[in-house]
Amino acid sequence: MTLLIGRYEYALDAKNRLAVPPKFRELLAAQGARSVFITSGMEGCLYLYLPSQWRRLVENGMQAFTMEDKEKERAFKRKFFSEATEAELDGAGRVLVPQYLKAHAGLKGKVLVQGAGNRAEIWDGGRWNAYEKNKVAPAYRAVSKSIEL
Repeated sequence: MTLLIGRYEYALDAKNRLAVPPKFRELLAAQGARSVFITSGMEGCLYLYLPSQWRRLVENGMQAFTMEDKEKERAFKRKFFSEATEAELDGAGRVLVPQYLKAHAGLKGKVLVQGAGNRAEIWDGGRWNAYEKNKVAPAYRAVSKSIEL
């Protein structure tokens, strides 16, 4: 399984293009791919998947999306898939971020592209700083009391 790791700081250019980190581009090249999948993520970020990760996510009858509440399941799938886009890398290793995804993630100024295991996440720098302080740091401290790595 390919893991996406690391944190990279970028900025969207005037045409809403975002650089894909060189390490991620290497993984794409190893898969013989020139595009990634981007969609709305949780907590106000965007999710970026390599093609192999996207296929894994949606295979097996999309079991990852199965919920007891079928109305919520349908609503989630509608947003997740209708806002998904396959974004081809240009010659400079950038992808176009559609305006609706830019708005979903509040992207402006500093943008973080960071590995999250089976995907990468794209965060507005300010939004990430607030989320990290209010959610990530407390969760990390709590979990650190329960596991040993």
